Amino acid sequence: MFYWFAWVILRTFLTLFCRYRIEGLENVPRSGGVIIVANHRAMMDPIVIGCSIHFRKTYFMAKEELFRFRPFAFLISVLGAFPVKRERVDRNALRTAETLLKEGKLLLIFGEGTRNRDFSKILGELHSGFVYLAKKTDVPVVPVYTFNTHLIFRRFLRWPKVTVRFGKPILEKEDLLEKTRSALIKLGMGGE
Repeated sequence: MFYWFAWVILRTFLTLFCRYRIEGLENVPRSGGVIIVANHRAMMDPIVIGCSIHFRKTYFMAKEELFRFRPFAFLISVLGAFPVKRERVDRNALRTAETLLKEGKLLLIFGEGTRNRDFSKILGELHSGFVYLAKKTDVPVVPVYTFNTHLIFRRFLRWPKVTVRFGKPILEKEDLLEKTRSALIKLGMGGE
């Protein structure tokens, strides 16, 4: 219940102040396990992507450091986050992700593993964790690219145009890493 209450508040904020635009939402399956693989520019990315999907709750991995302050940990947990240790393969996080996918949930993964602050690059290096999960659970991968999320709180009274662009689901698991990378670059090159 709290998830959808927060969703309405945040979606309203994005719509009123950020010229929020969503493209290709029809590419997100309405049921069954799905992995959303996104680029990552800002801390707002999970919120911006989660608010773009009005028919499903979005679960996502967040770095374990964000769970150290208990009130914030509670808040992001209710919003669908679970911790991941980024410095090594985190088997607990992988098990949690696998369980969610087998239960038919939608899982958001930032394939770059951390925020890409090099704005000369459309996309940083993708890590293969999502490939492992997609093969293990046999779920589709939907690429998504966000634009201007890093500008949301930087321009007072000149809010940016924030765009979320979903690509077609990738069902074939062979060369999944490269297919996802190509799809994200294509989405990012389309401009905002």
